[in-house]
Amino acid sequence: MNATKDQHRADQIFAEALDRPPSSRAAFIESTCGEDEQLREEVTEMLAHYACAEDALTKTRTTHRISGRPEIEQVDIRTDTGRTVGTCRLDGKLPDDGLFERWGTKRQGEGPAAVLSLARQRLSLDDARQVGLHAEMLLRLDHPGLPQVLEAGTVDLGRGSEAFFLVERIDGEPIADSPATSTGDLRRRIEHLVPLCEALQELHFHGLFHGRLTPSRIITQDKGEWRLSDPGLLASIARAIPDSAAAEKLRDYGGAPERPVMSPLSLDGRVDVFDLGRLLNSWIEGHDGSLAIELRAIANRATAHDRQERYRSAGEFGDHLKSILTPSTSDGDLDNSFAGLTSMAATILIAVTAAAAFALGVALDGWLF
Repeated sequence: MNATKDQHRADQIFAEALDRPPSSRAAFIESTCGEDEQLREEVTEMLAHYACAEDALTKTRTTHRISGRPEIEQVDIRTDTGRTVGTCRLDGKLPDDGLFERWGTKRQGEGPAAVLSLARQRLSLDDARQVGLHAEMLLRLDHPGLPQVLEAGTVDLGRGSEAFFLVERIDGEPIADSPATSTGDLRRRIEHLVPLCEALQELHFHGLFHGRLTPSRIITQDKGEWRLSDPGLLASIARAIPDSAAAEKLRDYGGAPERPVMSPLSLDGRVDVFDLGRLLNSWIEGHDGSLAIELRAIANRATAHDRQERYRSAGEFGDHLKSILTPSTSDGDLDNSFAGLTSMAATILIAVTAAAAFALGVALDGWLF
């Protein structure tokens, strides 16, 4: 192998070693380098230089401490001031979320089952401060449609400061993204979507947005209510660190046309509105009734290429959905007036009313003129 390939191999092993706890790095390097003494020395020297820099940088830049190890199935979370957040028993590693390492947890004592997510994004001091600010906003979220953020901040587990989130675990089935099977089915889906828009509005009210609003992230639970599976963690990291891997993933995710060209700092709730409009369009495909026509107009505005033409938030989008589900007062009064009448009786009553109105009009015409 030439020198370039040797250096590339050393860089690769060094990067993989950093993703391991400090206590296991030496054994990893030993087994990976094998009998190649030169490669081992190169990686070991790189790691020694990094350890000095890591020690200097990580002493004061994290908000929390997490002790314990996944292999003993328990971690203790404390703030940097010493307040104990709680002990989590790890309940198995969850599928990788693209940016986050995730574990299911069971907290000792009372409290919901939670997901511990670690963002594989090494943070500078300024980055850590920005993540801390966003963590505070996430902790203030309070809506039944959103999973509760139980704890959030930055932590150093031996590979540099990174963001972590302890979030209520939402179990259930993803909602359908296929066309509605009937007008009744379409109406029921919209009735569920309205309160979900109110949950998203809680994010938008705090200047946050979700960023990955797909059917797979909207969960229907046993009682039939819809909830988001996470409160937009990727978008929170992307806004805190605009040049991070999270920001790149957010831009590459798809959806609203402005994603690839705008900074996460410039994106807002209209990105979520676009995704809601796409979901609405998939539901009404093949439907031509009056309800579908009204919904199509809402979906077209939500997915407008010019973001200035869209609804500005999920709350505004939800209000328009609610308006087409709620009959006007005048229509309701008319329906109530004829409630309980047979079809024939209602027809006769309408005819009599119309005749009386006509006669009154003729009489008034003669009296006035």
